[in-house]
Amino acid sequence: MKPIRLFAAFFFAWMTLTAAVAAADITVTKRDVNMAAGLDKNVANILVLLQDGETTDTMMVASINSRTGRSVMMRVDCRLMVDVPEVGETRLADVYALGAQKCRGMLAERTINTLLGLNIGTYVALDVTNLPQLVDAIDTVSMELDEREAAAMGLDLGWNDLTGDEALTFVRLKLDGDDPARSRGYDMLMQLLYAGVNSGDLGSMLGLGTKLLGSMDTNLNAMTAVTLASAVKGGDDRSELALPTQAQQTSEEPLRADTAAMQQTVKEALYEE
Repeated sequence: MKPIRLFAAFFFAWMTLTAAVAAADITVTKRDVNMAAGLDKNVANILVLLQDGETTDTMMVASINSRTGRSVMMRVDCRLMVDVPEVGETRLADVYALGAQKCRGMLAERTINTLLGLNIGTYVALDVTNLPQLVDAIDTVSMELDEREAAAMGLDLGWNDLTGDEALTFVRLKLDGDDPARSRGYDMLMQLLYAGVNSGDLGSMLGLGTKLLGSMDTNLNAMTAVTLASAVKGGDDRSELALPTQAQQTSEEPLRADTAAMQQTVKEALYEE
Protein backbone atom coordinates (compact mmCIF):
# COMPACT_ATOMS: atom_id res chain seq x y z
CA MET A 1 0.00 0.00 0.00
CA LYS A 2 1.33 3.42 -0.94
CA PRO A 3 2.27 5.72 1.96
CA ILE A 4 -0.48 8.22 1.18
CA ARG A 5 -3.13 5.48 1.15
CA LEU A 6 -1.72 3.97 4.32
CA PHE A 7 -1.90 7.36 6.03
CA ALA A 8 -5.49 7.91 4.82
CA ALA A 9 -6.55 4.48 6.07
CA PHE A 10 -4.90 5.09 9.44
CA PHE A 11 -6.48 8.55 9.74
CA PHE A 12 -9.95 7.19 8.90
CA ALA A 13 -9.62 4.39 11.47
CA TRP A 14 -8.42 6.83 14.13
CA MET A 15 -11.32 9.20 13.48
CA THR A 16 -13.82 6.34 13.61
CA LEU A 17 -12.40 5.10 16.92
CA THR A 18 -12.41 8.61 18.37
CA ALA A 19 -16.03 9.15 17.37
CA ALA A 20 -17.04 5.80 18.86
CA VAL A 21 -15.34 6.60 22.17
CA ALA A 22 -16.92 10.06 22.27
CA ALA A 23 -20.36 8.61 21.58
CA ALA A 24 -20.05 5.87 24.19
CA ASP A 25 -21.84 6.27 27.52
CA ILE A 26 -19.39 7.18 30.27
CA THR A 27 -19.27 4.80 33.22
CA VAL A 28 -18.54 6.32 36.64
CA THR A 29 -18.40 4.60 40.03
CA LYS A 30 -18.61 6.06 43.54
CA ARG A 31 -14.81 5.89 43.73
CA ASP A 32 -14.57 8.17 40.68
CA VAL A 33 -16.73 10.98 42.06
CA ASN A 34 -13.61 12.91 43.16
CA MET A 35 -14.85 14.31 46.46
CA ALA A 36 -12.65 17.01 48.01
CA ALA A 37 -11.20 16.14 51.42
CA GLY A 38 -10.91 18.31 54.52
CA LEU A 39 -14.24 20.14 54.23
CA ASP A 40 -16.48 20.85 57.23
CA LYS A 41 -18.55 17.69 57.82
CA ASN A 42 -21.41 19.77 59.22
CA VAL A 43 -22.04 21.10 55.71
CA ALA A 44 -23.99 18.75 53.45
CA ASN A 45 -23.99 19.51 49.73
CA ILE A 46 -26.64 18.07 47.41
CA LEU A 47 -26.65 18.44 43.63
CA VAL A 48 -30.05 19.17 42.05
CA LEU A 49 -30.42 18.77 38.29
CA LEU A 50 -33.51 19.73 36.32
CA GLN A 51 -34.07 18.48 32.79
CA ASP A 52 -36.69 19.54 30.28
CA GLY A 53 -36.72 16.51 28.02
CA GLU A 54 -33.16 15.95 26.81
CA THR A 55 -31.82 19.32 27.98
CA THR A 56 -30.35 19.99 31.42
CA ASP A 57 -31.79 23.40 32.18
CA THR A 58 -30.68 23.88 35.78
CA MET A 59 -27.88 22.71 38.07
CA MET A 60 -27.99 23.81 41.69
CA VAL A 61 -25.99 22.93 44.78
CA ALA A 62 -28.12 22.95 47.93
CA SER A 63 -25.79 23.43 50.88
CA ILE A 64 -27.12 22.85 54.41
CA ASN A 65 -25.09 23.53 57.58
CA SER A 66 -26.54 21.22 60.25
CA ARG A 67 -24.72 23.06 63.06
CA THR A 68 -25.81 26.61 62.25
CA GLY A 69 -28.97 25.94 60.23
CA ARG A 70 -27.68 28.12 57.41
CA SER A 71 -28.55 27.11 53.85
CA VAL A 72 -27.02 28.36 50.60
CA MET A 73 -28.53 27.73 47.18
CA MET A 74 -25.96 28.01 44.38
CA ARG A 75 -27.10 27.97 40.77
CA VAL A 76 -24.32 27.00 38.36
CA ASP A 77 -24.71 28.32 34.82
CA CYS A 78 -25.27 25.35 32.52
CA ARG A 79 -23.52 27.17 29.65
CA LEU A 80 -20.18 26.83 31.41
CA MET A 81 -17.56 24.89 29.49
CA VAL A 82 -16.04 22.13 31.63
CA ASP A 83 -13.44 19.43 31.09
CA VAL A 84 -14.80 15.88 30.96
CA PRO A 85 -11.71 13.64 30.65
CA GLU A 86 -13.46 11.06 28.46
CA VAL A 87 -14.61 13.57 25.83
CA GLY A 88 -12.75 16.83 26.44
CA GLU A 89 -14.31 20.29 26.78
CA THR A 90 -18.08 20.10 27.07
CA ARG A 91 -20.99 22.33 28.03
CA LEU A 92 -22.12 21.66 31.58
CA ALA A 93 -25.68 21.32 30.23
CA ASP A 94 -24.59 18.23 28.24
CA VAL A 95 -22.65 16.39 30.96
CA TYR A 96 -25.54 14.48 32.55
CA ALA A 97 -26.63 12.95 29.23
CA LEU A 98 -23.08 11.67 28.55
CA GLY A 99 -23.24 9.17 31.40
CA ALA A 100 -24.38 5.58 31.20
CA GLN A 101 -27.96 5.10 32.43
CA LYS A 102 -27.01 4.36 36.05
CA CYS A 103 -24.04 6.73 36.11
CA ARG A 104 -25.41 10.07 34.95
CA GLY A 105 -25.85 11.57 38.39
CA MET A 106 -22.39 10.48 39.52
CA LEU A 107 -20.83 11.89 36.34
CA ALA A 108 -22.52 15.23 37.10
CA GLU A 109 -21.29 15.04 40.72
CA ARG A 110 -17.74 14.36 39.60
CA THR A 111 -17.83 17.29 37.19
CA ILE A 112 -19.23 19.77 39.74
CA ASN A 113 -16.87 18.55 42.47
CA THR A 114 -13.89 19.07 40.15
CA LEU A 115 -15.16 22.46 39.02
CA LEU A 116 -16.00 23.86 42.46
CA GLY A 117 -13.76 21.87 44.83
CA LEU A 118 -16.70 20.23 46.62
CA ASN A 119 -17.57 16.86 48.15
CA ILE A 120 -21.02 16.19 46.68
CA GLY A 121 -22.06 12.55 47.00
CA THR A 122 -25.85 13.00 46.82
CA TYR A 123 -27.87 14.11 43.83
CA VAL A 124 -31.43 14.33 42.59
CA ALA A 125 -32.35 14.76 38.92
CA LEU A 126 -35.91 15.55 37.79
CA ASP A 127 -37.33 15.85 34.30
CA VAL A 128 -39.87 18.66 34.67
CA THR A 129 -42.06 17.12 31.97
CA ASN A 130 -43.14 14.72 34.75
CA LEU A 131 -44.51 17.60 36.86
CA PRO A 132 -48.14 17.51 35.65
CA GLN A 133 -48.75 13.94 36.82
CA LEU A 134 -46.81 14.48 40.05
CA VAL A 135 -48.79 17.60 40.96
CA ASP A 136 -52.13 16.14 39.84
CA ALA A 137 -51.50 13.11 42.08
CA ILE A 138 -51.68 15.44 45.13
CA ASP A 139 -54.36 17.71 43.57
CA THR A 140 -52.49 21.08 43.40
CA VAL A 141 -49.31 22.76 44.62
CA SER A 142 -49.23 26.25 46.13
CA MET A 143 -46.74 28.74 44.67
CA GLU A 144 -46.32 32.44 45.33
CA LEU A 145 -46.32 34.41 42.06
CA ASP A 146 -44.81 37.86 41.71
CA GLU A 147 -46.42 40.52 39.54
CA ARG A 148 -44.60 39.49 36.36
CA GLU A 149 -45.28 35.77 36.85
CA ALA A 150 -48.95 36.35 37.62
CA ALA A 151 -49.35 38.51 34.50
CA ALA A 152 -47.57 35.96 32.29
CA MET A 153 -49.80 33.13 33.55
CA GLY A 154 -53.07 35.11 33.78
CA LEU A 155 -53.37 34.37 37.51
CA ASP A 156 -53.63 36.43 40.68
CA LEU A 157 -50.66 38.08 42.37
CA GLY A 158 -49.50 36.14 45.44
CA TRP A 159 -50.23 32.54 46.41
CA ASN A 160 -52.00 30.35 43.84
CA ASP A 161 -52.92 26.67 43.86
CA LEU A 162 -51.44 25.45 40.58
CA THR A 163 -52.65 22.43 38.65
CA GLY A 164 -50.15 20.09 37.03
CA ASP A 165 -50.24 21.89 33.67
CA GLU A 166 -49.95 25.28 35.38
CA ALA A 167 -46.97 24.01 37.38
CA LEU A 168 -45.17 23.06 34.16
CA THR A 169 -45.97 26.45 32.64
CA PHE A 170 -44.60 28.13 35.76
CA VAL A 171 -41.25 26.33 35.74
CA ARG A 172 -40.78 27.07 32.03
CA LEU A 173 -41.28 30.83 32.43
CA LYS A 174 -38.34 32.94 31.26
CA LEU A 175 -38.97 36.62 31.98
CA ASP A 176 -36.92 39.77 31.57
CA GLY A 177 -35.25 40.67 34.85
CA ASP A 178 -35.14 37.11 36.21
CA ASP A 179 -32.63 36.59 39.01
CA PRO A 180 -29.89 34.28 37.62
CA ALA A 181 -29.55 32.71 41.09
CA ARG A 182 -33.17 31.57 41.12
CA SER A 183 -34.73 28.53 39.47
CA ARG A 184 -38.53 28.21 39.32
CA GLY A 185 -38.15 24.46 38.78
CA TYR A 186 -36.08 24.18 41.95
CA ASP A 187 -38.62 26.26 43.89
CA MET A 188 -41.40 23.99 42.63
CA LEU A 189 -39.55 20.82 43.64
CA MET A 190 -38.86 22.17 47.13
CA GLN A 191 -42.49 23.29 47.52
CA LEU A 192 -43.74 19.81 46.60
CA LEU A 193 -41.52 18.23 49.24
CA TYR A 194 -42.30 20.95 51.77
CA ALA A 195 -46.03 20.33 51.34
CA GLY A 196 -45.40 16.77 52.47
CA VAL A 197 -43.36 17.94 55.44
CA ASN A 198 -46.23 20.11 56.68
CA SER A 199 -49.02 17.62 56.07
CA GLY A 200 -48.94 16.64 59.74
CA ASP A 201 -49.05 12.99 58.72
CA LEU A 202 -45.74 11.10 58.69
CA GLY A 203 -47.13 8.40 56.40
CA SER A 204 -48.41 10.99 53.92
CA MET A 205 -45.12 12.87 54.09
CA LEU A 206 -43.05 9.80 53.29
CA GLY A 207 -45.56 8.64 50.70
CA LEU A 208 -45.26 11.92 48.82
CA GLY A 209 -41.47 11.88 49.11
CA THR A 210 -41.29 8.29 47.90
CA LYS A 211 -43.59 9.00 44.95
CA LEU A 212 -41.57 12.03 43.93
CA LEU A 213 -38.24 10.28 44.27
CA GLY A 214 -39.56 7.30 42.32
CA SER A 215 -40.00 9.65 39.36
CA MET A 216 -36.42 10.87 39.51
CA ASP A 217 -32.87 9.68 39.06
CA THR A 218 -31.50 10.05 42.57
CA ASN A 219 -29.57 8.44 45.42
CA LEU A 220 -31.53 10.58 47.90
CA ASN A 221 -33.88 8.82 50.33
CA ALA A 222 -37.30 10.17 51.33
CA MET A 223 -36.31 11.32 54.82
CA THR A 224 -33.24 13.17 53.53
CA ALA A 225 -35.37 14.79 50.82
CA VAL A 226 -37.85 15.97 53.45
CA THR A 227 -35.01 17.33 55.61
CA LEU A 228 -33.65 19.19 52.60
CA ALA A 229 -37.02 20.76 51.83
CA SER A 230 -37.48 21.78 55.47
CA ALA A 231 -34.11 23.50 55.58
CA VAL A 232 -34.52 25.26 52.25
CA LYS A 233 -38.13 26.41 52.55
CA GLY A 234 -38.43 26.74 56.30
CA GLY A 235 -35.05 28.13 57.28
CA ASP A 236 -34.54 31.77 58.20
CA ASP A 237 -30.84 31.93 57.29
CA ARG A 238 -31.00 31.26 53.54
CA SER A 239 -29.01 32.86 50.73
CA GLU A 240 -28.80 32.44 46.97
CA LEU A 241 -25.80 32.70 44.67
CA ALA A 242 -25.25 32.43 40.92
CA LEU A 243 -21.98 31.09 39.47
CA PRO A 244 -20.07 32.51 37.78
CA THR A 245 -20.65 35.81 39.55
CA GLN A 246 -19.47 38.08 36.73
CA ALA A 247 -21.89 39.61 34.23
CA GLN A 248 -23.67 36.95 32.20
CA GLN A 249 -23.03 36.53 28.51
CA THR A 250 -25.77 36.03 25.93
CA SER A 251 -27.43 32.62 25.99
CA GLU A 252 -25.97 31.70 22.60
CA GLU A 253 -22.33 31.93 23.71
CA PRO A 254 -20.20 29.28 25.46
CA LEU A 255 -19.27 30.51 28.93
CA ARG A 256 -15.80 30.18 30.42
CA ALA A 257 -14.92 31.23 33.96
CA ASP A 258 -11.93 31.34 36.28
CA THR A 259 -12.12 28.02 38.15
CA ALA A 260 -9.88 29.17 41.01
CA ALA A 261 -12.00 32.29 41.52
CA MET A 262 -15.22 30.25 41.56
CA GLN A 263 -13.78 27.79 44.08
CA GLN A 264 -12.81 30.69 46.36
CA THR A 265 -16.32 32.14 46.07
CA VAL A 266 -17.83 28.76 46.95
CA LYS A 267 -15.52 28.31 49.94
CA GLU A 268 -16.46 31.72 51.32
CA ALA A 269 -20.19 31.24 50.72
CA LEU A 270 -20.48 27.74 52.16
CA TYR A 271 -17.82 27.41 54.81
CA GLU A 272 -16.90 30.84 56.19
CA GLU A 273 -19.22 32.25 58.85
